[in-house]
This record gives sequence, structure tokens and C-alpha cells, in this order.
Amino acid sequence: MFWLEGRVVSALACEDDARTGGAITEFVSTTLTAMPQHLRLGVALESIGLGVLTRVRYGVDPDDDQIRRAIEGWERFPVGLIQLYPRLFASLVLFAQQELAEA
Repeated sequence: MFWLEGRVVSALACEDDARTGGAITEFVSTTLTAMPQHLRLGVALESIGLGVLTRVRYGVDPDDDQIRRAIEGWERFPVGLIQLYPRLFASLVLFAQQELAEA
């Protein structure tokens, strides 16, 4: 999992990930690894590009609030591919939370 992907997951999962011992992050990481390579390539390129922009805008180590502000900006971005990036991770985090709640 790339730097930004991990930060987005921790910002979206909030205290749930710490409460579950990192199980949400592990679930998302496993799901990304299982993606077909051509889809994973697109997500990886977005992660690298958005990660660079996030670090330029908020500094080398942005906190969770700054990551959440970046996510809100991506959700309103006029390019559809950028809008899909936070939706993907929000869906994966939500799915992980529901799966782990049943266990």
C-alpha cells in the first residue's frame, strides 16, 4: 500500500482502525493487492500523483484533518477519475468495518 493510501484509510477509519488493531488497513491492503494489475496500476498512479500534490500543499507529514480536507477537495474535483479515488477507499473502509463488525 502506498503512503497516501494508508493515510486515506486511517483518516476515513478514524479510531475504528486503532480499535481493531489495524485490521481495516490490512483488509484494504489485501483488497488492493487482489485487484487485477491493470486496475491497480491506475489506482497506484493516482496515489502517487495525489500524494505528491498533498505533500506539496500540506507539508511532508499532513495530519488526518488535512487528509480529510484533501479528500473533500477530491470529491468535488471536476475530473471524474479524481472523484472516484476517495469513493473507492470510502467503500473499502466501509466494507471492512461491516465485515469486522460481524466477526
